[in-house]
Amino acid sequence: MPRGSSKKIFLAMALVTAFLAVCPTPRQLYAAVTSPREVTVVVLPFEVNAGEDLKYLRQGLPDLLSDRLREAGFTVVDKETVDKALASKGLLSSDPAAAKEIGLLTNAGFAVTGSFSKLGETLSIDARVIDPFGLKPPVPVFATREGLINLLPAVDDLVSKMKGDLLGLDRIMDIDVEGTSALDKDVVLLRLATKKGEVLDAKILNTDLKTVYDLGYFDDVKIVLRDVSGGKKMIVQVVEKPRIQALGVKGAKEISSEDIIKVANSKKGAILNPKVLTEDLNAIRELYRKGGYFNAKVTHEIESAGTGQARLNFIIDEGKKLFIQKITIDGAKQVSEGDLKDELAIKERGLFSWFSQGGILKEDLLERDTAMLAAYYNNRGFIDAKVGNPDVQIKDDGIYITFKVEEGVRFRVDSVRVEGDLIADAEKLLEVTKVRLASGKKDFLDRSAVRDDLKALTDYYNNFGFAYAEANVRMNDHPEEKTVDVIYVMRKQQKVHIRRVLLEGNTKTRDNVILREMRLADGDLFSGEKLKRSTERLDKIGYFADVNIEPVPTGNPEEMDLKVKVKDKDTGKIGGGIGYSSYDGVYFAGNLDEQNLFGKGWGASLQGQWSKKKTNYTFTVFNPRWDDSNLGVGAQAYNRNENLIDYQRSTIGGKVNFVYPIGEYTDLIWDYRLDRYTIYDVVTNAAQAIVDAKGTHLASVASVTVARNTTNGGGATLPTSGTVNSLSFANGGGILSGNDNFIKTVYNFQSYNSVIGDLVFHSNGIAGWAGKNWGNEKIPLGERFSLGGMGSVRGYSAHKISPLDDTTGQAVGGDKEFIANLELLYPLSKKAGIIGSLFFDAGNAWKEGEMFFSNPTRRFEAPPLGLYKSVGVGIRWFSPMGPLRLEFGHGLDEVYDSSRNKVEFSMGQTF
Repeated sequence: MPRGSSKKIFLAMALVTAFLAVCPTPRQLYAAVTSPREVTVVVLPFEVNAGEDLKYLRQGLPDLLSDRLREAGFTVVDKETVDKALASKGLLSSDPAAAKEIGLLTNAGFAVTGSFSKLGETLSIDARVIDPFGLKPPVPVFATREGLINLLPAVDDLVSKMKGDLLGLDRIMDIDVEGTSALDKDVVLLRLATKKGEVLDAKILNTDLKTVYDLGYFDDVKIVLRDVSGGKKMIVQVVEKPRIQALGVKGAKEISSEDIIKVANSKKGAILNPKVLTEDLNAIRELYRKGGYFNAKVTHEIESAGTGQARLNFIIDEGKKLFIQKITIDGAKQVSEGDLKDELAIKERGLFSWFSQGGILKEDLLERDTAMLAAYYNNRGFIDAKVGNPDVQIKDDGIYITFKVEEGVRFRVDSVRVEGDLIADAEKLLEVTKVRLASGKKDFLDRSAVRDDLKALTDYYNNFGFAYAEANVRMNDHPEEKTVDVIYVMRKQQKVHIRRVLLEGNTKTRDNVILREMRLADGDLFSGEKLKRSTERLDKIGYFADVNIEPVPTGNPEEMDLKVKVKDKDTGKIGGGIGYSSYDGVYFAGNLDEQNLFGKGWGASLQGQWSKKKTNYTFTVFNPRWDDSNLGVGAQAYNRNENLIDYQRSTIGGKVNFVYPIGEYTDLIWDYRLDRYTIYDVVTNAAQAIVDAKGTHLASVASVTVARNTTNGGGATLPTSGTVNSLSFANGGGILSGNDNFIKTVYNFQSYNSVIGDLVFHSNGIAGWAGKNWGNEKIPLGERFSLGGMGSVRGYSAHKISPLDDTTGQAVGGDKEFIANLELLYPLSKKAGIIGSLFFDAGNAWKEGEMFFSNPTRRFEAPPLGLYKSVGVGIRWFSPMGPLRLEFGHGLDEVYDSSRNKVEFSMGQTF
């Protein structure tokens, strides 16, 4: 080889060695680095696709991008070095080959170039991260934002996205799940923190692995990474737990398998999940504890059925049912332990525990009983009494519970006074309190009375416009004398007026219908009593499923808005039915009713009833507020045919009625009816009064009634307090013409009182009298009184409690009546409007010459006070087609021609 050639080869090898010494190898470029400082980046000018005013960004954007990359820790080639490299090669930055060339010349690991575009308010930065050695394809990275003001956040987005590429990290190009058969892949995919297109992160992969395994659906979980174009494909490989083919229970005797499986969340067809299974075992144990089986052991077994399916069995060892053997009140000295035990919801086992379920420990009641004991002491003068958490010991023979109490000193009330902002004399304010009565008698302090007094004083101030009034109490105790002074401290705040009454939720009912029931209007002085009454009135009209009046602050402490939130309910009813009563036999009924016609509050109904003893058609219309005034106007037309005991009567007629309020709770009602009726098919042995009445009659009757209703219920809501009083007077004939001449007056009283919980005591009393008017004619048959059946004295046949004709011994009705009904009512289902009842009825009717409560003998020995009595049970349902009642009554006294056991069913009747 020539000497010159050898020198050239040696020189070439030296240059290559020197180049490799100062430049990173392709392998080095391909490997990931651990720190941004190890990566050098050159940023070239960007192409700007925008107006002339933004051309400065051609270099300004690369400068900004370079600064943000430096802040992220990367080494960035300075601008002067880039410009010299471009000039030395005569390259333009827009030349696609320039990025690779400049990257090599500046010893950069990556070159960044791209473009900036602005379309409207949308900014778009489209960059490319280029490997100068060409070992990797260019990676596009972009960021978009709205408005030029967000240019810097867009650049930050760009840096964040390209960071992984600059560090040589792989991207997740695809994600898949392998091994699922019963479960959908999305059960796994939706819970992964790793997302397609993101840089691979080992920590996040580890978190994903744990997350998927913690789902509880898999016996094994692996994450596998496979090389694909542009990065890695992430594959989550799972091994599913078996699918539950069936559930079973072994060992259960006292609780049915169905009830046990019902509390389990593991279901047939689901994947067996250990977490859910643990919850199921705990739920079953709790079910047994509630039944008194505190030693019950609950486990499970899994029977493989092959092909990825299994049977799950709950294994029960019930153990012995444990009852409460003894409850001890440790520390009770000044109060009887027996009295304290009576306050507890949990009870010791007794003779009838098998029936009443008493003696079973219900753990959720322990906290309640602890509070009840503390309240019992506090309400009897022990203001410092303390009750600790109960100690529950479960032994082989039963359960033993100990409540530990510290009674402390028992205080009597020495004095009561009111201080602070008084809006009336202190004596007048004290009249609304209860504790003042204890002060006069030096009784023990009752904290419940103090709470009631605070509410009563606050309500008193509210009713005078002080909506934000505050009532507080301060007690000065004298341990030596064992007395306490009770001082009520009042802060009246400012008076508040109603700025606006706002309505919400009335999609059907018109605004004026709601506003006319409100006792508070725009500009009125606030009143708590009027606010409460407004709610009651809206409830009673029966147009709404829910009523809530919410005071809303306005920013002005002297004003508030009232937001009336209502929910319209269906007030239209169409229906029919078939029923049975002992009087009518089998009957059919149908009705078409709307109580909020056109959302105006008008009422209209068409009803029909057909049976072997009665046919009735009635059409009714009523406007409770004529032209939004207080006057209510109604009309009714009817056609009736009745088969009574000794005759038949057909009636066609109509009535107009008017209602006007004469107080908040009192209405004046007057009406006029005109009936044309015929009495026919009189039996041969009928009373002479019935024989004389045979033929056609015209009844022209006017009446007036005063009715007062203070109850708190309405519609399907059972009242729990209040009374209903009504006194009516009717006149037939005389100056009104017609054939029926009489006068009649009836008084009706009802009361509702809450007994305990939802139990309500209802009493109803009716006293009536009918007589001759100036026509001096006999009282018409239809206006005489006869009792029996629903609406009077249940348990007896309709109209059978009646005076008898002296000649024929047949019922003729009386001129006097008295009815008493006593009932215990309980809502069996408030949502469905179902009410159960126990009742006692008493009543009678007396004829001319007989006094109220006299004892006339009517073929049987007269009962005491002349009252026929009955007892019974019933159920009422405020159904979509109207009120339905089913009742059984047993008569306690003998009545002529009537059995003493009656089952009755009615529609639309109540008292």
